[in-house]
Amino acid sequence: MNFTHSDARALPTAADGPTRSATSAAVRILDRYLRSAIESRASDIHLEPCGRRLRVRMRIDGCLCEIPPPPPALTASLLTRVRLLARVDLAERRAPRDGRFEAVVAGRRVDIRAAFVPVYGGEKVTLRLLGGDSGPVHLDDLGLARDDHESLVAELDRPGAMIIVTGPTGSGKTTTLYAALAHLAHPQLSLITVEDPVERDLDGISQIAVDADAGRGFAESLRALLRHDPDVVMIGEIRDPTSAAIACRAALTGHRLLTTLHTSSAGEALVRLADLGVARYLVNATVTLVIAQRLVRRLCEQCARGDKPGEPERATFRSFGLEVPEQISFPVGCPHCNGSGYRSRVAVFEFLSPRDCANPSATRTLTATALALAARGVTSVAEVLATCPRA
Repeated sequence: MNFTHSDARALPTAADGPTRSATSAAVRILDRYLRSAIESRASDIHLEPCGRRLRVRMRIDGCLCEIPPPPPALTASLLTRVRLLARVDLAERRAPRDGRFEAVVAGRRVDIRAAFVPVYGGEKVTLRLLGGDSGPVHLDDLGLARDDHESLVAELDRPGAMIIVTGPTGSGKTTTLYAALAHLAHPQLSLITVEDPVERDLDGISQIAVDADAGRGFAESLRALLRHDPDVVMIGEIRDPTSAAIACRAALTGHRLLTTLHTSSAGEALVRLADLGVARYLVNATVTLVIAQRLVRRLCEQCARGDKPGEPERATFRSFGLEVPEQISFPVGCPHCNGSGYRSRVAVFEFLSPRDCANPSATRTLTATALALAARGVTSVAEVLATCPRA
């Protein structure tokens, strides 16, 4: 497995850290974890102290799964190996640190973001695996309903549009924004993004990585990029009043603006902007579309079991005004899905135009959309209720 870094400085050698034999064993263990993560479609690897051992878990389809830990004698060597690759100071373990490196696994390049934080009993390390060469994401890849796809394209093609994507961490917001940018990427348009971090290298788009220590916070980067004559601006996240005000004013002056907010539903995004101090008239004048989304797990096609819905499932469908299906599917578990009953995930969306706020019944909620998938056997009612808001 090959590793590369963002700069050209020489890597520290094994002689600078633990013994050579321990380092070699740590290299093999880390390689095995990364290969297993890629093969299992994991998004993260968690390394955390648990008593005298290192607990290792992978997040697969949104759920953490524990895997065999390394021998206790190799824990220090493994963590040192990760620090070396991420170019994080080996001596400083009292404060949180972040780093990044690349690995080539089975011919596939993977960007890995490493986060380190001191915890009781040692240090927790989280490795986020980002698709380095998996190719661009397009709107057609999102699985949007036809009317939602048409609505999104219409807003993206309109100057002065501000489109907000909402949802919790890990709900696929960045993927949706990247697909929107791919739709807009054109030689006649100037596209600039502000991201923390840059998760995927996008051809033809200028991407600014936020670095507060270097004076490149969201607000500072936004002020700077607006002096570079952009047609389209993407802000990874609106997280403070200054960024919110700059974003709205950029849309007001004709820029197409894409961004995210951490809210539970599409309607809460408008409330959140007001909480950040954006005047109501400015919200009404700039926000043209809000998209709330979640990722729900797909039932494993190899072992899903169809059956009549029980009373709890029937009550759930009725509470959202949906017709109760004659049969739904339930998870079982098999080797193909590692016993979980689910394999891969599918996105569900809620589209809200500010003009729909006066008529909430015109908008189909996230949960209702996900339940429609459950009625078709794509997912389970239990997964919908565990992932989507109840209201």
